[in-house]
Amino acid sequence: MPTRAVPPSAAALVGSLRGVGYSLETAIADILDNSIAAGAKGIEVQWEWNDGEPVGWILDDGSGMHSDRLVEAMRFGGIGPEAERSAEDLGRFGLGLKTASLSQCRQLTVASKTRSGLASFTWDLDQLRKNGGGWDLIEGDAGLPEEIRNQLKSKKSGTLVVWRKVDFGRTTDRPSYESFLADLQRVDAHLGMVFHRFLAGDARPLKITLNASRVPAWDPFLERDESTIRNPEQHINGPGGRVLVRGFVLPHRDRFRSEIEFEKTGGPDGWTAQQGFYVYRQKRLLSAGGWLGLGGSRAWTRDETSRLARIRIDIPNTADHDWRIDVRKAIARPPDAIRKPLQRIAEDVRRKAREVFVHRGQYGSRQKAAGVSRIWQVNPEGSKRRYTMRRDHELIQLIKGRIDKTGFDLLEGLLDLIERTVPVDRVWLDVTERGVPDEQVDSSELVSAALSMARLMERAGLSPLEVVGRLSTMDPFDKVEDIEQKLLRKLQGAKR
Repeated sequence: MPTRAVPPSAAALVGSLRGVGYSLETAIADILDNSIAAGAKGIEVQWEWNDGEPVGWILDDGSGMHSDRLVEAMRFGGIGPEAERSAEDLGRFGLGLKTASLSQCRQLTVASKTRSGLASFTWDLDQLRKNGGGWDLIEGDAGLPEEIRNQLKSKKSGTLVVWRKVDFGRTTDRPSYESFLADLQRVDAHLGMVFHRFLAGDARPLKITLNASRVPAWDPFLERDESTIRNPEQHINGPGGRVLVRGFVLPHRDRFRSEIEFEKTGGPDGWTAQQGFYVYRQKRLLSAGGWLGLGGSRAWTRDETSRLARIRIDIPNTADHDWRIDVRKAIARPPDAIRKPLQRIAEDVRRKAREVFVHRGQYGSRQKAAGVSRIWQVNPEGSKRRYTMRRDHELIQLIKGRIDKTGFDLLEGLLDLIERTVPVDRVWLDVTERGVPDEQVDSSELVSAALSMARLMERAGLSPLEVVGRLSTMDPFDKVEDIEQKLLRKLQGAKR
């Protein structure tokens, strides 16, 4: 059968690949994957404004590449998705280095150093357009400035990736200096999130710097916090290999020491957006947040009441095809065979997250205030009423002991009426549409309310120590720091 070779036009194809959808931060993260695969222990990311003509470079101390291997690394599709990769190889399609780089710039130079010497090659999009569609890779660094070239000379081995003619994939809309700085802040946050397990030592230790400042790790799961609820790790055997899944429920807002700490834990996109599944491939984050289309006929949305729920999924790099990892390594989709077990795990984590959310952090055996006395209780599914008031609550018992049969019946009728008219639908709608009210604890107001209650309890025959002991563990008075001392001082002062 006769055939005819139809090679693609280099300029046209590369121009099309520029629109794959990389942002600056995802493009840089893709380059860092190559450095990690090369065994780098330190990676330096450097950006210069250069009077509105930005230049960026990434330098690692990995094993480097000799000339022939570097040419293959510069080839589009050099190592395809079907190739067998080592356990530490974070590559996927053999396109990342080129596609990620040229999505942000029109001139890419890669120089690499090994014991056998130094080699460098350059792709220049303007040159490709002039050459009528040929794939002409430039040998050498195409006049790379000496101060940038020297970055690699000080290393025993390593690779230097340089972006020149930076246009961020735009035709005319170039960023201002302020926008450029904001972009770098997003890069810092993104790298700290994507590679947090490397930066924190959960994977092979790695140091990343951005313009000489160390990139800090951002742990989505706040694993070291004693108030975080950690579900046991579960194994699911699926297409492509075994998947490890572990759910976390993060602490309620009231458990954080400051508003700054709370906002930082929320993540780059905030608490609501960052809830859900976190998919990792060889401990490199692929997908941050979202519910992966789970939830049955009505897929779960990122709502306020489940914002404390986060679930870690670890997949091997043998599962790329089944999880449909995209070129940017930014999207993952679970195979049908494991969607049901994933949904069961997620339902449990979401339920616990809602409990913590509703009870303002006072949930679970690990909470330091697990002995707090609450008047409301949540009943299991199938109960006559979902929410009821505890008849054995200290105050209700105290009132019952001070009233006659008629008063007892009247109190019981009042409690029954309150339970029947709890505006659950209205509360749910308000939270969904407007979020949780930002109610800061007013200590002075709570102390005043507790003092009024304490005086009534004293009249009922309780001693000051009994009164203070009961109120200090009663919701909402338990939220006031040193509530016992404050109440005792006021009660004793009133008797003088």
